[in-house]
Amino acid sequence: MPIREAVAGDLERVLEIERLSFERTWDRSKFETALGEIFLLYAEEEVLGFLVACCPAMLDEAVILKIAVHPDHRGRGIATALIQAALDRFRRMRIREVELHVDIVQRGAIRLYEKFGFKIMKVLTANYEEEEAFYMMKLKLGGA
Repeated sequence: MPIREAVAGDLERVLEIERLSFERTWDRSKFETALGEIFLLYAEEEVLGFLVACCPAMLDEAVILKIAVHPDHRGRGIATALIQAALDRFRRMRIREVELHVDIVQRGAIRLYEKFGFKIMKVLTANYEEEEAFYMMKLKLGGA
C-alpha cells in the first residue's frame, strides 16, 4: 500500500494539496509540528493525499485534524485508505475513541466517515458571524 509517514521533504507538496483543498489553510509551521504526530501520506510517484492526527498525552483517544486529497486524484479511494491506515494504527496504540470535526456542508466527507462507523455527536459553531458550523463526529474503537 502506498501509505507512509511524512518527512520534511514532503511539506511543499502537502502545502500545495492544502491550498487546493481548504479555504482556511495551515501554514508550514503547523505541518512541521505535525511531523511529530501521526502524519500519513498516500504517495505514489508523488504525494496524492495526507492525514494528520494527534493522540493527546495520557489519553486513550485520538483526533483526526486534517485529511486532504489532491483534486486531480479524488474519487480513487485515497481518503478511505488513509483513514483505514490511521484507524489500524490507533488500534495498535490501544486508542479507544477517535474524534474529528467536519463542516456540515461536506456531505461526501460525512458519508465517508459514517461508513467507518463515525457518529455525529453534536454541532459546533466556530464563527457565528459567518454562520460556520461543524459536526463533531466520534468513533468508538472498543476496549484497550
